[in-house]
Amino acid sequence: MSAEPLLSHTHVLQQSLLQQPAYVLYPPANGFSPGFKEAGWRNALSTSNEQLIPRSLTLGMQAPCDLLADAGNSYRDALLACLRLHAERIADDREVVAMILHRGLAEQLTPQALGQVIDAVPQTLRVVARPQVEVRVDAGSRRHPADLRGIGCTRLTVIDLAGEDGPGLLAQGQGAGFIACYYQLRVPAADDAGFLDRVQRILAMAPERVLLPAPYTRPDNPALGNWVRAWELVRQAGYVPIGGDHHQRGDRAPPKHAPDDYRHCDLARVPRRDRTDFIGIGTGACSQIGDVLCRLDDNVPRWQAKLASGHIGVVAGLIQSSQEALASEVVQQIACNHTLDIDEFEWRNAVAFSACFADSIARLQPFLARGWARWEGRILRLEPEGILLWRMMAACFRPVTTASAGLP
Repeated sequence: MSAEPLLSHTHVLQQSLLQQPAYVLYPPANGFSPGFKEAGWRNALSTSNEQLIPRSLTLGMQAPCDLLADAGNSYRDALLACLRLHAERIADDREVVAMILHRGLAEQLTPQALGQVIDAVPQTLRVVARPQVEVRVDAGSRRHPADLRGIGCTRLTVIDLAGEDGPGLLAQGQGAGFIACYYQLRVPAADDAGFLDRVQRILAMAPERVLLPAPYTRPDNPALGNWVRAWELVRQAGYVPIGGDHHQRGDRAPPKHAPDDYRHCDLARVPRRDRTDFIGIGTGACSQIGDVLCRLDDNVPRWQAKLASGHIGVVAGLIQSSQEALASEVVQQIACNHTLDIDEFEWRNAVAFSACFADSIARLQPFLARGWARWEGRILRLEPEGILLWRMMAACFRPVTTASAGLP
């Protein structure tokens, strides 16, 4: 067999990584309408409380981009105020199943202050017996994982960073008693000579999950070969894709096509078996209730002033149209299950798939021609390369402006 087709395939795969849209699961926050105000968000919360089967909640605690070193306690107080204001609008039969402490928060608050925020959740909202409490830290964090485990965090995600000992921080986490430890890779830069070595060290440590690089963290000069090689190494180590960029260690992954497969990726890009509403707490935080999304003010003093006056601080939002909601359902199927079952879609929505997405099917053809996906009757299945490029195929079902980037 000639090497030319293989080289061409590898080249197209690498270049396609660059063509991926950054935001497919949800629209970017800078695209939200500033005409959407606090009243709209309160209405969305009230409407969601009336569901016959209460939908569970995930809380996302957001750190500001810039925070003065002596402002930690005031920001803690702002988080607590935002939590209380949301709790006043949430029905008491709705349960918090997960909390996510986003990157930067563990460094900007002391462990004591962060623990006070975690402890406040069951004091203000109903919480399941064993909620997931995930904390995300950069590989360069100087916060010892044992301090985070001691305040109630149950899952640790270490985010890779060039020049930092991410594997060492992961090792500290694995020794601190977390229920699970994850490692999130970034898109490698061309001058990051230690990237593949870090990947191999991480895989030897066998964390419960490894997250492949996401395109929105792409450096100016990405090392495409190393990006693809990292994906190959993760697969060779027996990790199984379970949704979005998450790959689960083989002995912890659910059986293929199990009835409890992951079915929804939330705003924090975490695949979950059940759809939850996502409440963002913190400056610039985003939330989703059903088909309604909103964003809070990203200016710390201005946001704190709004909290003091009894407002959550919503500055923009988005209400998805019925067509956008149908597209989101398709995107979630592709992202989480790496399949698209047309019969299931039509049964759920009582609408002909072809009437909604005829143009989208045409946009899928280049991926089918490459062998990165295939039809089995009325079920689209992504092949391994297609799972790596799931954003491109999912984007085919978004507006053309989102899906315009095709194969190189």
